[in-house]
Amino acid sequence: MRTTIDLPDPLFRVVKSLASEKGISLKDFFTEALQRAVSQPPSLGQRMDLPPVRSVGGKRIPVRSNAQLAELLEKEELGKLR
Repeated sequence: MRTTIDLPDPLFRVVKSLASEKGISLKDFFTEALQRAVSQPPSLGQRMDLPPVRSVGGKRIPVRSNAQLAELLEKEELGKLR
């Protein structure tokens, strides 16, 4: 089945890079990620600890959502342009 999804550009760059590092296509990367997500759903009431993300300044910042991750990545990309 085909579908279209919109991803923030910074998140797409990260995903594309990870797929390339693994030597797999984006289709296979997304398929594997979604299979993992649905095969091991968190039990109700269980909090999932998200991995910290290093900011440009080296400070660890906990990311709470894809939107926050995309925002951090975009800020990092903009910082590289300055």
